Amino acid sequence: MNVLLLNVLHLILHMASSSQHETIVTLMPNVLVVKVDQKVFTETQVPLRCGDYQDTEVIWRNGKERLENKGNQINVEVVEMMGGNYSCHNAAGDYLNHTLVLVQDIPSPNRTRRVLEKSHDTDEYIRCLAKNYSGIFHCSWKKTEYRMSAAVVFVQVGRTISCSEDSDGEGLTCQDRDSCPFAEELSRIKLTVYFRTNYLLEDYTITPFYIREIVKPDKIDITKVEGNTFQWGYPATWSRPCPYFPLTFRVKVVQHEASCDSKEKVFISETIINATEFTVRCSYKKYCFCLGAKDDLVDSQWSQWTRYEVKNKPKKH
Repeated sequence: MNVLLLNVLHLILHMASSSQHETIVTLMPNVLVVKVDQKVFTETQVPLRCGDYQDTEVIWRNGKERLENKGNQINVEVVEMMGGNYSCHNAAGDYLNHTLVLVQDIPSPNRTRRVLEKSHDTDEYIRCLAKNYSGIFHCSWKKTEYRMSAAVVFVQVGRTISCSEDSDGEGLTCQDRDSCPFAEELSRIKLTVYFRTNYLLEDYTITPFYIREIVKPDKIDITKVEGNTFQWGYPATWSRPCPYFPLTFRVKVVQHEASCDSKEKVFISETIINATEFTVRCSYKKYCFCLGAKDDLVDSQWSQWTRYEVKNKPKKH
C-alpha cells in the first residue's frame, strides 16, 4: 500500500513539474511549438488533429514511421528536444494533413544560442539597413559553423510589411507596402525571425526601429577629378528629390594605400561638408581621397567610404 502511494505521489509530482517547464503554442498553420526548459528532463503530450475526418479511418506517420495511434485526434509524446513531422492518411494511404512539431528552449538570459553569431560591430544577431526611404530594407545575419543548414521557418513583423528570404539563406528583403517617403513614421518596426534546425526552433527579435534609424546611403560615385579637385553626386538609389532628402558628406585625406579609417596615417582630418565638391590643398604626390555620406536631417549611419587614389606626377623644372 505504501509503495503504491509513493508511486502515485511520484507521478503527480512529475506531472506537476513537467507542466511548469513546457508550453504548447501554434506558430503558424500546421506548425506547433513545444517550449521546454532544457535544464530539466521533459516528456510532453502533444495533441494532434487531422481535420474533420470523424467517419474516416485515419492512420498517422512520423516521417516514414507508422504510428500505432489511430483516429482523427491523437496524442504523441515529445521527449526533450525530439520533435517530429506528423502526417495523417486514410486507409488507402492517401495524404490528408500534417503537423510539424518543433521544440524551443524557454527564453532566459543565459540560454544557449546555436544558429546565429553576434556581429562584432553591433553586438546584434541580425542587422537591418535601408538604402533610402522607399520602405524597402534588408536584414542580414551570419550562421554559426555548425548550423549552416538552418532555415527560416517564419517571419513575424508588424505594420503592412512583407518579407522574402534571400536565395543564399543569409538575409531577408522586406517592404512596407504602405510606406510614404514624405510622411513621418508613426510606429516602429517589430521583427522576429524563426529558424529551424531539424526540429529545434530558435527565434531572434530585432530591437524595434524606424526606417530613418537604419537608413544608410550607398557608396558615393566620384564623377569628376581635375587635378586635386573632386566632384560627386547623390547615389542613384537615394530618395528624390534631393533638396527634400539632403545628404551631408565627410571627406578625409590619408596616406597612399592607407585605410580610410586610419587615425594615424592622415594628411587631412575628417571634414564635414554639404557641398558636392572638394579641393585637396596639399603638395602630396601620393594620397588617398576618402568620401562618405549620410542623411543630413537625422542621426543615421554613414555610407561606406569611397576611395580614390591619387598619384601626381612630379613637375618638370
